[in-house]
Amino acid sequence: EMSQRRSRQLLGTLRQYVAGEVVDELLRSGLNDPLAPRRLDVTTLVADMEGYTSQVETLSLEEAARLTTDFLECLTGPVLAHRGTLDKYTGDGLVAFWGAPLPNLDHADLALDAAARILLEVAQFSAARMALGKPPLRVRIGIESGAAMAGDYGTAARSIYTAVGDSVNTAARLEQAARDYPHDVIVGEGTAALSQRHRLLLLGERQLRGKGRPTRVYTLEQAV
Repeated sequence: EMSQRRSRQLLGTLRQYVAGEVVDELLRSGLNDPLAPRRLDVTTLVADMEGYTSQVETLSLEEAARLTTDFLECLTGPVLAHRGTLDKYTGDGLVAFWGAPLPNLDHADLALDAAARILLEVAQFSAARMALGKPPLRVRIGIESGAAMAGDYGTAARSIYTAVGDSVNTAARLEQAARDYPHDVIVGEGTAALSQRHRLLLLGERQLRGKGRPTRVYTLEQAV
């Protein structure tokens, strides 16, 4: 059948975006069409570089490209190492999620694991750059959990496999909100409710665009 054949082909492509073990598990899952859009509980992580424009405006094109690639490496490695699915790159950042294409009860904590690792990688990269007299780098991360429709929407304009839903949009809003806090990671109440392994610190309430009521926002307590 056409859609099954497409699914098999896409699983091959998906290896670029998802940890190989997850793809192998999907193939074993025996789902007829494993990438067909399904309603799943996911945690979305949105990350980007703070002050990207001011970082690159004094750089040559080659240097800017190099900085961007190295920075995205700091974000991508931890996502895949913690079984995340890379949705898309956004120029100087990325969107990733957990809990799809394979449902995973640990999706909130895995996303927080990845966030903690990203902070470490970016801090090391930033320190190395500062040693060369370059300005420090900061990553901003928003994380939220909730139901989403995840699947292959078959449009050429985005990556082959993506998640859409309110929690996905909230993660992006929380990432934008990080610029108003001295914390690099801002976590929504959906993720806070599900996390079992991470200490989260309540920062208070925040009115997010498109939300009827204020949202409780948290940050990841760093093990110093």
